[in-house]
Amino acid sequence: MNGIVGFDPILCRAEGSKSDTIPNMVQPKSRRPAESSMYLNRRSWLFVIPTVLALSSGCLGGLRDDVERLLRAAPLKGATVAVSIRDVDSDLPLVSINDRQPMTPASNMKLLTTGAALHALGEKFEFSTKFVRAGDRLIVIGDGDPAFGDPSLLKEMSVNGSTGMSADAFLGLWVNPVLDAGITSVSEIVVDDRIFDREFIHPTWPMDQLNNDYCAQVSGLNFHANVFHFFPKPRAGQPPAVSDCQPAAPWLKITNNATSRQGKGEKATLGIIRKMGSNDLTFRGNVRVPYRDPVAVTAHDMPMVFGQLLADRLQRSGVTVKGHRLSTPDEPASTASSGTPIGPAITTSLATVLTRCNRDSENLYAESLLKRVGHTMTGAPGSFVNGSAIIRHIVHERLGSPDLAGTVVVADGSGLSQDNRISAGMMTAWLASFANDQKLGPLFIESLAVAGQSGTLKKRYAKTNLYGASVQAKTGYINRVSCLSGYVTMADGRRRTFSVLVNGLRADCLSHAKALQDQIVVAIAEDMAATGIHLGSD
Repeated sequence: MNGIVGFDPILCRAEGSKSDTIPNMVQPKSRRPAESSMYLNRRSWLFVIPTVLALSSGCLGGLRDDVERLLRAAPLKGATVAVSIRDVDSDLPLVSINDRQPMTPASNMKLLTTGAALHALGEKFEFSTKFVRAGDRLIVIGDGDPAFGDPSLLKEMSVNGSTGMSADAFLGLWVNPVLDAGITSVSEIVVDDRIFDREFIHPTWPMDQLNNDYCAQVSGLNFHANVFHFFPKPRAGQPPAVSDCQPAAPWLKITNNATSRQGKGEKATLGIIRKMGSNDLTFRGNVRVPYRDPVAVTAHDMPMVFGQLLADRLQRSGVTVKGHRLSTPDEPASTASSGTPIGPAITTSLATVLTRCNRDSENLYAESLLKRVGHTMTGAPGSFVNGSAIIRHIVHERLGSPDLAGTVVVADGSGLSQDNRISAGMMTAWLASFANDQKLGPLFIESLAVAGQSGTLKKRYAKTNLYGASVQAKTGYINRVSCLSGYVTMADGRRRTFSVLVNGLRADCLSHAKALQDQIVVAIAEDMAATGIHLGSD
């Protein structure tokens, strides 16, 4: 069954489960154009920039006034706010408020990581994870693909004309070819994960949250989003049943301290704790009803876990497997690369990874892109260190502005670290550089969530008047930080980039920060609708 199994990029554009909700927003004062207004197309706009600036200067002043008014009215209680709004065609800033102030970006950091990955890897890049035979050994060659066996994508995965599969069916893509080849004994399974280093977590990630799926470890061989999924069920008078696990790993050491209280007023409070540096799990809390949605816990050292999973499935199928291990640092790479393919290569397009990263805000995808860029550009195992250095270099290269690029500090790729820094002015310039890039821009912009329609913006703007504009943007939230950056585009092609970064945010002010961001986006859309150029006007 040799060949290639791939993910169709469009399948990753499913609506994400993470979404933000906002309170009702105060709309800026109306400045709608007359219904009979006509607009020059985008190409014509390029030839009349001086006239445009002259005609719209009053309106731009109105936009600045609107943004300043919204900032004054926002009840953010001492938080720091930075705002930048930039016209894409002229690449000129329209509103600049604290726009050079280095700020913590949260998941807006993913806009730098995905853009840098697209710049370095190219729009046609594909991840490719391979399974080969070398003598009596079977070797898995990792490529750092974060989508490899991702449970959110498995249900959309297309294989031989059929769609959807379980984790075990995915493993069968490689188990079955071994059986078909008549192999009955294997000396060892070797997982070559050396495309990345083995620093699985960033040292500045929140240590008390490393069990959560958004803190999944990052490795050269990722599988199942590097998490275990459990589906607990209550058992009257006993601890809940917790054996239903995906992928099934019966060797896991589980301590079950949870309860199955089902009486009136009882709540579902199950949590899973993983012991640091191991896959020893402790269940606690209460299971009131069977869980339909999984309870996730991060896995430790997924490359080693995957080797054990593959060995277990082969042994269940009658193949003797004498051991499994990871490649040693000094093991020749040629041994793996010269092996005979024993199953299909599993490929994922860069478009799929960008979309899952930006639209659904998946941290593992961002960190895998950072390390993959580090490996591609240095030839060394991808790491947080070399990946961060390459991203900073690409920012300098694309912007050509030491002043703007100098506001960037890259700690990780996802924005989970509090040590990242960007400025709002740098972000809008970065976004504009892709909007004006005919080769890379469309793929980059298409990867973003669409207001009121998809991803983390599905429930934002759903009932908001955007004056005919479309909004494609990236949300961002960690402790004391809320950010929103992206594009506002009119039907005639005019486009502006925006970035609203809020730091030092009190927990009770999060909804106010989101409301401010959305009010500023509405003000941009309304201003763009009002500042269309009227043919035949004075």
